[in-house]
Amino acid sequence: MRLNGDIDWLWDWLATAGLEPHALGEAAVECALKRRLAAAGCCAAAYPARLAADTEEQARLLEAVLVPETWFFREPPAFELLTEFSVRHRLERRTGPFRALSLGCSTGEEPWSIVIALREAGLEQGDFQVEALDISARAIEGASAGIYGGRSFRSPGDGTWRGRYFDEIGQGRYRVKDGLRGGVEFRVAHLGDPGWGDGGRRYHAVFCRNVLIYLKADLRERVIARCHEALDPGGLLVLGHADGIGGIDRGFRRHGAAGAFSWIRQDAAEAEPPPARPSRPVAAKAVRRDAPGGARPSRPDSLSGAKEAARAVPFDDGAAISTARALADSGDYAGAERLCLGYLASHPHDPEVHALLGIVMSAANRDDEALRYFRQALYLAPSHGESLLHMAALHERRGDGERARQLRNRSAAGEGGQ
Repeated sequence: MRLNGDIDWLWDWLATAGLEPHALGEAAVECALKRRLAAAGCCAAAYPARLAADTEEQARLLEAVLVPETWFFREPPAFELLTEFSVRHRLERRTGPFRALSLGCSTGEEPWSIVIALREAGLEQGDFQVEALDISARAIEGASAGIYGGRSFRSPGDGTWRGRYFDEIGQGRYRVKDGLRGGVEFRVAHLGDPGWGDGGRRYHAVFCRNVLIYLKADLRERVIARCHEALDPGGLLVLGHADGIGGIDRGFRRHGAAGAFSWIRQDAAEAEPPPARPSRPVAAKAVRRDAPGGARPSRPDSLSGAKEAARAVPFDDGAAISTARALADSGDYAGAERLCLGYLASHPHDPEVHALLGIVMSAANRDDEALRYFRQALYLAPSHGESLLHMAALHERRGDGERARQLRNRSAAGEGGQ
């Protein structure tokens, strides 16, 4: 399928929807457009008019562009922190259930992980409420069905808890057990639309991970403001490793261990919460009373498998980069750094490994080193968009909004360099 001409109209349309097209990747967006042209049986010249008149086609194009990439217990430190907050909520005998919100929940791995973490922490049905929103009706349909294959269970150690919360249904697929289904409510929503964050319903934790980076600046600011409004004072906000809060004066302050990417709603009358423990286990400290499968729990060890893989992969093997990414996703930044540095010794001009090291340093709160690696990635690949956007997030974290804006503009323009 040929596009035959420029597609500037598509960038404008995505921007109108609140998305930052260049953060999505030009190649990925063009591939999504080609898929929709083929599926709709429409030529490129006629498609803009078709899109303008057909709201269902608009939804399908957005679904094609926003390809989900998620898995259970991605970035485990966030769920360890969630567990601590939920246990504290119960011990302090606060009124009402513990409430959590998952924004941009995609196909449901994140909200189901939240539910599992809360069950592992000892909360039962009725002790908590989880809501999950996504712009894609198809993604919400899949999340509600709760059927997942192997790619959703890519964190090492998933097998230790999967049997308690999922039924195996054959062909490598698993379905959420019935006893877990009452714990989460899924619904379709655009983050820029009313219906959440308007003060009508408050939450103790909001997850908004790997969403902000794809939004235009004005929508990103509105989403952060609504997260603040949606949270109880002292509530927990969890972002993704590439997301930025957009400055230090947004009513939040950093909280938690490196790798949790978490913030606390800051209010003038807020009591100082106890510092998060640097330890990581979710279920080891849990007082879970039951699970849908009825089996006794054992602590999910999400890191052991990756560490074994790290030991098995030689540094000069290309697979080391994939393993390093898996280690970084599981929170083992030291292991990821070690693998990357080993690979870098024999591939000093690979921008991807420099960028990955930047991500690892950023996740470990070693921001100066992160910036140095991102700059090196851009020196080697001047249009390396991932490095530009991560650098923007780092500068936002430091409160340098102007520098962040410049970097995002350069990413949008397809430029690079320093």
